[in-house]
Amino acid sequence: MEAAQRSDAGRKSGKPYYLATEIDPPKGTNLAGFLETAMNLRGRVDAIRVTDSEHAIMRMSPLAPCLALKEKGLAPVMVLNGRDRNRISFQGDLLAASALGITDIVIREGHDPAEGDQPVARTSGDLDLAVMLKCATSLNAGRDLAGEPLDGATSLSIEVSLELSDDASRNREQAESLRRMKDLGVSSVSLGPTYDINIIEQFLPIAEETGIRLYLSVMLLKSVTMIRYLNNLKGVPSIPQEYLKKMMDAPVKQDAGLTIGAEFIRTVGPMADGVVLLAIGWKDRLPDMLDLLGR
Repeated sequence: MEAAQRSDAGRKSGKPYYLATEIDPPKGTNLAGFLETAMNLRGRVDAIRVTDSEHAIMRMSPLAPCLALKEKGLAPVMVLNGRDRNRISFQGDLLAASALGITDIVIREGHDPAEGDQPVARTSGDLDLAVMLKCATSLNAGRDLAGEPLDGATSLSIEVSLELSDDASRNREQAESLRRMKDLGVSSVSLGPTYDINIIEQFLPIAEETGIRLYLSVMLLKSVTMIRYLNNLKGVPSIPQEYLKKMMDAPVKQDAGLTIGAEFIRTVGPMADGVVLLAIGWKDRLPDMLDLLGR
């Protein structure tokens, strides 16, 4: 089904696009705050994605928070990164998730530990995206990566998260990779956060061609300082100057950040199959953003 048709179908259902949000697990064993945030979003988003030590910040494994959400009647999506695992532990985590009924999985390569709170940590070096996808599709087919039969196959819905770049050629390569992913059983792809429509448009024709659902990620902008910081980071897409100017001209910067995000989502949401909200330490403002979006 073409993207425009998929978006039309969403509008007819009363929701113009799938809307999810990411929530980080606690840095500790107390799930109360995590669950409070999730319950405040109940009925307002289509799914809650539980991250996996995002930005290389050590947190609880996503498995327990996903199970807690499921027990509360919420739809969890579990993010798994390859940075911290080898192919044995990665397959084991997928089996555990599937056995607990957590079957919506987002696969990420994971950020460099040097960016996080424990920079001396080492990556496993065993998993790239291709190997992770082979693991997942093999388990769905009832065999492990070594070809050995399983006592019970998984039933995973496989999504891939792709990091975007400030390098146009790199983004084109990422867009072209959707064709290979379709053959590897990928049902949907999430793009990393961007406010650059030109980058998004590179992915739309190939998503239509392959039938892969395409989700866009939108980061909540907190301040002028945050935008300038992101625009000085090497390798990540810049925030267009028009949004920086809007933030600078606004009397209340944080409210302006929500308004900018909501306006952008209303523009790009119907272009693809859905949007994922990234609060980045601003989870308390997610209900305000949903108010602006009419959700």
